[in-house]
Amino acid sequence: MDNDAVRTSADRTLVDMWIDGKSRTVSISRAAIEAHLRLTPERAAAMSDEDRREFVRANLKLLASAATELVRANDPNASTVDIDVGEFTGSAPPPPSEDRRQGDRRRGGDRRKVNLGPPPSGERRRGNRDQRGS
Repeated sequence: MDNDAVRTSADRTLVDMWIDGKSRTVSISRAAIEAHLRLTPERAAAMSDEDRREFVRANLKLLASAATELVRANDPNASTVDIDVGEFTGSAPPPPSEDRRQGDRRRGGDRRKVNLGPPPSGERRRGNRDQRGS
């Protein structure tokens, strides 16, 4: 995607895309992005215009599906589509946390290989290495 294809204007982030055979401008509100990411008020206030543009670039498929649903439900001839809070479809990512570890990942027990005993007959390797090419 071109660098200028995703742009911000006030509290909205805009991107032009093809939806149902027509080029449309999709506009997503800052509040919709913050709600989708489940940001705390502090993190929402710290979100920059560049962060919002990166969100749109990373979630184009999600935005296209939400915009397609809105176009089909409201006005098939609309040239602009406004996405606001609650109009996203699909699953939201888990809320960000300071410490992502949820517990000890090694709880499953001992992962070392079990002693399988001597190799089965017909095995090419020998147990005694002192007999090499003498």
